[in-house]
Amino acid sequence: MGLSKLLLVFSLLLLLFSSLTEAKGLKVGFYAKSCPKAEAIVSKEMKRVMKLAPSLAGPLLRMHFHDCFVNGCDGSVLLNGTSSSPAEKDAIPNLSLRGFGTIDGIKEKLEKACPGIVSCSDIMALVARDVVVLTNGPFWEVPTGRRDGRRSVALDTLRNLPPPVFNFSQILNGFFAPKGLNAKDVIVLSGGHTIGTSHCSSFSNRLYNFTGKGDADPSLDKFYLPKLKEKCKPDDVNTLVEMDPGSFKTFDASYYKNVLKRRVLFTSDQSLLEHSEAKAYLQRQINGSPSEFFKDFGVSMVKMGNIQVLTGNEVLLSLCIFSSAELKLNFYNKSCPMAEKIISDFINEHIPHAPSLAAPLLRMHFHDCFVRGCDASVLINSTSNNEAEKDSPPNKNSLRGFDFIDRVKSLVEAQCPGIVSCADTIALVARDAIRAIGGPTWNVPTGRRDGIASRASEALENIPAPTFNISFLQNFFDRKGLNITDLVLLSGGHTIGISHCSSFSERLYNFSGKGDTDPSLDKLYAENLKKKKCRLSNDSVSFVEMDPGSFRTFDLGYYRNLLKRRGLFQSDAALITNSDTKSFIIELVKNHKKFPRGFALSMEKMGRIEVKTGFEGEIRKNCAVINN
Repeated sequence: MGLSKLLLVFSLLLLLFSSLTEAKGLKVGFYAKSCPKAEAIVSKEMKRVMKLAPSLAGPLLRMHFHDCFVNGCDGSVLLNGTSSSPAEKDAIPNLSLRGFGTIDGIKEKLEKACPGIVSCSDIMALVARDVVVLTNGPFWEVPTGRRDGRRSVALDTLRNLPPPVFNFSQILNGFFAPKGLNAKDVIVLSGGHTIGTSHCSSFSNRLYNFTGKGDADPSLDKFYLPKLKEKCKPDDVNTLVEMDPGSFKTFDASYYKNVLKRRVLFTSDQSLLEHSEAKAYLQRQINGSPSEFFKDFGVSMVKMGNIQVLTGNEVLLSLCIFSSAELKLNFYNKSCPMAEKIISDFINEHIPHAPSLAAPLLRMHFHDCFVRGCDASVLINSTSNNEAEKDSPPNKNSLRGFDFIDRVKSLVEAQCPGIVSCADTIALVARDAIRAIGGPTWNVPTGRRDGIASRASEALENIPAPTFNISFLQNFFDRKGLNITDLVLLSGGHTIGISHCSSFSERLYNFSGKGDTDPSLDKLYAENLKKKKCRLSNDSVSFVEMDPGSFRTFDLGYYRNLLKRRGLFQSDAALITNSDTKSFIIELVKNHKKFPRGFALSMEKMGRIEVKTGFEGEIRKNCAVINN
């Protein structure tokens, strides 16, 4: 072929790639002028996150895929649902996703650098690329300019995501082709299974009941099958299995080799062998380098990232986890203009005389938001037919101030009957109580509605336990859209308040079941707790200061004690077992202004968890009782 023809072919390829990457208004470098450091901010944060939690790579890549296949690449998979309207992330196929807190943490950083510019959907696309690169995979340019959608419905997910039990033809014709993707895209994008894990429940039918007769899938390798059965017992819904055994944290072509060996988890993976083009592609990956796969994966990811994108003047969200039903400052300006002043005046009158109430009131807001969202369900009384949240052990043993909230609510009701919610009352009381003892203040957007259900079992399932390690803590916070920075800052609320000895007595007397003390506790502190505070005979009634010496002062004492190994709970001590959280704690101690500012931002963020607005829920007249 002559030079002129080669140049012509090259020009045509460039034109094709340019039209592909700039489809529907997207383009590489979209934020070059409006937010020039956007991609660098995403990349820097992902390097930090992946160093801390490399297993997040698979879920974050999958998140982009699951978003694009449902209503297009519009960030809708990030939106929180409500009790009456579950969102995409609540659908069964998305329960495997993790990393929502990571996306929201990146969004926060971008909002500080360039408010209202970078979309949540573009963040996901960039993060997906970066996790592949950080696991030794290929780099590709990500066209940007997507806008964010506001619709997120769980049923849409079930209709649009290909199930793992489908074969190649069903996946291609039913799901990929309608999105503008072809057979090669099915083959290449399936290669993303080279990283990540899956719950046993996603493929257990292949192990125990493939044809409904208690049999195993005969296409599974006979040596791989017993290994899977050893890991995954029948009805196991918790255990995770590597998608690409031996290299599930490395982006490579070994997934295809496992397909050829019949050692893959899903029916959809195994079905690649049914298609001649797919089988030939797999064979090439065994015999050569991964360069063909790497190049193709970048191209297919760009194609997928163009599915039904919103551009131009479509919606852009300021926070990735909230939809159009957002709260706003001064929500009651017209309907009850004195509401916030009534609450503030009552707090300022009483909390200075009872400062020990500030901590339980703060904790009440936290415990409320983590269970069913910030909907005041923690205030509802139990009935003969239902044990409510407030009577669950995490709340019964640590919360006080329910009557205080009732008194505040009665004052507001007298001024504006049926207007101000109990959920907003808790949020405002928590903020004002902390401010009254000299702590920071923060914005409290209002407009929450009150929930109409409260179950004790849900408190146990959703409130982080004092025995949790850093992985469990991170998981619980991530589920609520909070990241590891929020975890450290909100834990700083332990700078005030007290705890029952029973909440941590195992650390003193029976840490490993052998009558021993937790070795991570400072020895002198442990001995002092045993001798003076928490004796075995009275550990259910005795109290200990969470932050010895300054438990009524909102300061840095809690963090200083952590660095001395003098945190009461295992969940406190866990914060210094991780290099990133420990270094952040050291930063907070060095810069006394950083904690109050950060705590305020995290509290505002927490106060938005799964809120009910508009016509959801109700405005309770009596916070302890659901309206008739």
